[in-house]
Amino acid sequence: MTATAPLLNGQLIGITYHAIAAVRDRLLAASGLTFHQSVALKAVADGLDRAGAVDRMTTTLQIGTSAAAALLDELVDAGLLDSAGSSLTDQGERIHRALTDAVAGLTERLYGDLPEAEREIAGRALAHVTARANAELAAG
Repeated sequence: MTATAPLLNGQLIGITYHAIAAVRDRLLAASGLTFHQSVALKAVADGLDRAGAVDRMTTTLQIGTSAAAALLDELVDAGLLDSAGSSLTDQGERIHRALTDAVAGLTERLYGDLPEAEREIAGRALAHVTARANAELAAG
């Protein structure tokens, strides 16, 4: 009997998310950052100003504006962002670089041998599901 691939559904997405999140959290532990703080650090590293970083966090993390601004303030207090929360300090740059390198290695180990066409199909399906879930949230 041939095993069939599972169909994409919420349970499979959830199981996959939690497996990846556990590995991600192990990577983050060395930096002392939470996942949300790492997203804030990356937003600033990507060149977004404070307002742009807050906007990215509210949309990607599904958190409020004040919570997103508080994340930036935490990174300022930790010495990872400048006092305006708009650029990385040397320490912030070192941590960001280490995380980026660790994530690149993890990405290769998790996805590297999967055919690109399959990754594209999965990416399209997940993008559609995300858009629909965001529409549900917006509808109240």
